[in-house]
Amino acid sequence: LGGIRGLDDDGKVDLPWRLVAEQAGGGLIMDVGCHVIDRIDYLCGPLVNVSGAAKKYNSPSQDVEDYVQLRAEIGNCDWGAVESAGATVECTWDFGWTGGSVDEFVITGTKGSISMVGMSPYLPITLKGNDGEILKELTFEAPEHTAQSMIQLVTDDILNSSRNSGNVVSLADNAIRTSLVLDTILDKYYGGRSEEFWKRIDSWPGVQS
Repeated sequence: LGGIRGLDDDGKVDLPWRLVAEQAGGGLIMDVGCHVIDRIDYLCGPLVNVSGAAKKYNSPSQDVEDYVQLRAEIGNCDWGAVESAGATVECTWDFGWTGGSVDEFVITGTKGSISMVGMSPYLPITLKGNDGEILKELTFEAPEHTAQSMIQLVTDDILNSSRNSGNVVSLADNAIRTSLVLDTILDKYYGGRSEEFWKRIDSWPGVQS
């Protein structure tokens, strides 16, 4: 995956919450990149043997990282739509990139690949053979508000549960797994992710390097 935009300025400015560790927990990986990790978990299975690195390359006005790499494997599960246990996962997010926009999520198998955007609600979904030939393109009408259905389900679930009359839509297991993956790949940049790390910016190894 490549960065979708450079959100920087020449000097210190009032940054949006997405670039303030105290509010976002890190850089843009916490706001938009997290959904890619969650999608992999949903489609393929949980990420195991996770490693990675975070850096700040091209964003002098912010303290949080703008570049993140992730390496992992797919673990066993009983929910994945794609049988993927043991598959390798490699992702790169470069939010400080000033070149052309790149946003691509690719699943490669033994007979070809399927590709789509990673962090935006755009189409199409493209199926290719091993020789790169396009076998099929899937298009559909994107909803006006992509998250509306899920937000409504969760809201209704909370309201109904408070009245002891609803079933739990989600136990947030996937969100917890995604959070643990993010903490793992960001850990070295922040020198740990516990004890209100956002209050000790001067000690972040990633800022010092």
